[in-house]
Amino acid sequence: MRLRRGVYGVPDLDPEIAAAARVGGRVGGISAVRHHGLWVPPAEPSALHVEVCDNVKARPAAADRPVVLHWLAAGTEPRFGVAPLEFVLARAANDLPLPFAVAVLDSALRATPLTPVELQFLASGWRPRVRAAVALADERSESGTESVVRVLLREAGIHSTPQAPLPLGGHQRADLLVGDRLLIECDSEAHHGDPANRRADLRRDEAAQALGFIVYRPDYSQVFGDPAGVVATVAAIVDRGAHLSQRPG
Repeated sequence: MRLRRGVYGVPDLDPEIAAAARVGGRVGGISAVRHHGLWVPPAEPSALHVEVCDNVKARPAAADRPVVLHWLAAGTEPRFGVAPLEFVLARAANDLPLPFAVAVLDSALRATPLTPVELQFLASGWRPRVRAAVALADERSESGTESVVRVLLREAGIHSTPQAPLPLGGHQRADLLVGDRLLIECDSEAHHGDPANRRADLRRDEAAQALGFIVYRPDYSQVFGDPAGVVATVAAIVDRGAHLSQRPG
């Protein structure tokens, strides 16, 4: 199918890639995170982010949705398709709120061959806002929800340890550990909707509570619908010292 003069696509081409080509460039920024298998923020913006070389005439009206243009130096490759991972991370982390930016970076460390050292090296040439997000990225994080809660707590002055080992056997871990007693389990939307997962979570919570842990399990809708409420709940537990076990002396 003809996308624009001299540019053609196969019939089953991803609609976003086809739309970006019609505009004159490649999918980039926030719109490209899913194409690299990264965590996608909730309520993904309806606008399509397109990167276009500055010697190309862009045609935003050729897309079937609003378009945000990002200009590239002439000759930047690839002109079409999806922006390379390092371009996507730099632009998405700059445009997203800090908790979401860190969640995207965490997912890159989890889902791609990119290592923490390589990410730090790439970030040396990025904007200060992006470097601040990179400084908080953690390869131990196992979900976007977990990453977002970790950063929200940090912004409130509460330190949490991701994927802390639990004394429950089977190499089980907590999403986040605050102090040595408060376990925070951050359920994704898909995980929370599975009844089998829910039953297993309840059994594990009971085992942890029997050992003296406090378990707080905010679901996906709470984390993204009422983040202040989630932080307030954790802060209330921390303020009364319940996140720490009582030790003699």
